[in-house]
Amino acid sequence: MGFYSANTLEQKRVKQLTGDINIHDMFKNECKTRGIPIYNAYNIQKRLIHEVEQEELVGVENVDNRLMELLDERGKNKVTHRYVDFVSKEDSASRGVIPPKGDSDKLPPKEQIKIPPRARDGQTFQTDNELPEMEMLKKIMLQNKKIINQNKIIIDLLKKQGENND
Repeated sequence: MGFYSANTLEQKRVKQLTGDINIHDMFKNECKTRGIPIYNAYNIQKRLIHEVEQEELVGVENVDNRLMELLDERGKNKVTHRYVDFVSKEDSASRGVIPPKGDSDKLPPKEQIKIPPRARDGQTFQTDNELPEMEMLKKIMLQNKKIINQNKIIIDLLKKQGENND
């Protein structure tokens, strides 16, 4: 049985770039190079996660660009490289994610759906239109018997209720 992850591509990318609960050493070093204190590194990570959860960032490229914006805003030192280029995008790609359902997967009309026969006896069931008249009458009689029995039970309960009120 396979493992299915509910994380989106964007969430996986944020974890890949910054870390999960603990910040990656690579991200710590990048923040240190830019002169960003460690508490601001956590703030950047939380900001990215929040924006992804609120669906403000859609797509891996947007996550990368937003991280670089946040690093440039908070950084005191100028750096010539892009941090996101060091982290491969293939590692954060979703391999086990079920693709979204398309409109082309609609069910056929009800008339085209045929119920297969029961496996144990190979017997098929006829619809009401295909039943012979005698079978239809038996079916109606059985339904009427059930209704009559239910009504008898209800009448008995009402009689008991009436006796209790006296």
